[in-house]
Amino acid sequence: MNNEPTLPPHHEPSFIAQSLKREVYRNLHFRDETVYSVRKDGLVEGHALTVIMDGTTKYPITFAVGPKGNQRVRDEQRKNVHAVIRGHLCNAVWYNSDMDVDASEMGHAKDACDYFKAQYMIEREGYVWREVLYNPYKYRTFVTRDTNPFRGVEDVIEPIFTARTVIVGPKVWAQIKIGHEAN
Repeated sequence: MNNEPTLPPHHEPSFIAQSLKREVYRNLHFRDETVYSVRKDGLVEGHALTVIMDGTTKYPITFAVGPKGNQRVRDEQRKNVHAVIRGHLCNAVWYNSDMDVDASEMGHAKDACDYFKAQYMIEREGYVWREVLYNPYKYRTFVTRDTNPFRGVEDVIEPIFTARTVIVGPKVWAQIKIGHEAN
């Protein structure tokens, strides 16, 4: 007989990991602000100004681009949803329609975005922060931009597929392993 305690099904690590798994993509319907849609199980859960995603070695954050969608954008010169960041939601600053009317509400939300970026953008040994870009007219994958002048005179652009931590906001930042910049 096994005397080890067992967790209820809703407390199993795999259940918790699945319950927090989200897809995030830029919502182009918001023209004045950078707003992201957050999807769970294929349905939009809400819109956010900032999303913090945290991964592990076993469950890293992934950057996914649908090749057919990318090609359609290039052919039709019209954007569609085909590129997402997949990972575990850690925190978010949610957008609501009151922010369109009340400038102070939007100001508080932007302050919260800056606060979360400062809180989560911590240095971790063996990792480095890089800005992440995606332009379907230029690239077929998400890419990182390294502006370190010691690496080159021009910015170094490298593809990215996984990350440890991602901060999605006005700019997207990813924490990647040193030496695996082109992961």
